[in-house]
Amino acid sequence: MMRFLLSVMLLMCAVACCASQDPSSAVTSDAMHAECLVCKHNADLACVDIAVTATTSHAQYNGVDYYFCSDECRGKFETNPPLYLKR
Repeated sequence: MMRFLLSVMLLMCAVACCASQDPSSAVTSDAMHAECLVCKHNADLACVDIAVTATTSHAQYNGVDYYFCSDECRGKFETNPPLYLKR
């Protein structure tokens, strides 16, 4: 009985969370995504996956474009790119 109640509660929470999202802020599956290497290095999983837009912070290193969740992360990367690329 307890498992059933827990399952029902989890289902209700999932439905409520999905319903509360603003559809205009949803990222479509067509959007390009990248990983913020600084956040990945620091194990900040909340910021690792980023949708790439025209205004996304980015830097080029050795001819490759890298994208970041913020200008702060871009600055850290530009200070020492090999630190964040050695994975």
